[in-house]
Amino acid sequence: MLFLAGLAILLPSLYWDHPVDTAAALRQAGIARLLVPAAQVDAWRKAGFTANAFDPATAAKATAPHVEYQMDVASATRVPWVDANGWQFIRTPSRTYFYDAPAGAAAMAAAEAYAYGVQAVIQAAPEDVDSLGRMLRFLGNLDAPRLPTRANFGIIDDGSDEMGEVMNLMARHNLLFDVIPSPDPAYDLIVRLGAGGFTKEDIADPYAFAIRMRHQLTDDKRLVRIYGSNVVIVRLTGDGTGEQVHLLNYGKPEVKALHVRVLGSYPQHHVAVFGHPRAALEDFSVAGGATEFTIPELGPYAIVYLGNGQLSR
Repeated sequence: MLFLAGLAILLPSLYWDHPVDTAAALRQAGIARLLVPAAQVDAWRKAGFTANAFDPATAAKATAPHVEYQMDVASATRVPWVDANGWQFIRTPSRTYFYDAPAGAAAMAAAEAYAYGVQAVIQAAPEDVDSLGRMLRFLGNLDAPRLPTRANFGIIDDGSDEMGEVMNLMARHNLLFDVIPSPDPAYDLIVRLGAGGFTKEDIADPYAFAIRMRHQLTDDKRLVRIYGSNVVIVRLTGDGTGEQVHLLNYGKPEVKALHVRVLGSYPQHHVAVFGHPRAALEDFSVAGGATEFTIPELGPYAIVYLGNGQLSR
């Protein structure tokens, strides 16, 4: 994989409050490390698991990732609304997050937490243990270092619900941002409330504000653009010599022929796609100051490594 200096990203943990007689299912899924209620620690350790006590009440709640489809009155079509946690992970990355994941959501939750580099605990439905185990093995084999967030927008967060909703909508529209303590010329645009910034009236409609920010930035300056899906959210990390493009598909079907444009020239590349061990990028090109490629099939998660020089694996 791409080698760049940094700290390894933590893998999410499984929270399991079922009795120890479910051990066989966990072993079959390849899961040997657990967080359990304090009263069950000894029993799970005796069963051969690495088990530690955990109380979900001590963690911040993460929304179960999924897509809801709502009717668009203007067009009479179903419009997807993505429930994702990236915006709050960027807002408060130091917290431990807890997912109470319904059936079908655990693997996606693990991928999301990994992509944003937060410490997360996932309570999975019994029928999801196998898919979660496969995702954790996939993520564990990536050996991807933690790299700085790459963003067009610097947000000075006042902690308000209104600013949180602005972050939510910007993330949903793949308008890459980071939370910063004060204005920084490294960002194309600064978003803040108060003197020299925006008013609460400006952000009263977060959807309209996100569109306004996109137009003000212009698409040509966006660090990453996604074509072919409105349920894929991207996160970009990098250090100037290489980039990591994290792609999270919140929809249930695989996305076919997802096309991606990354600002900057990166002739070297490698991709890892969950569920597709032989995946390779198609239509790869470097021209006009941008790098473009297509991922033929995208399940819940993929990471694309881009570099100016040779990528080591």
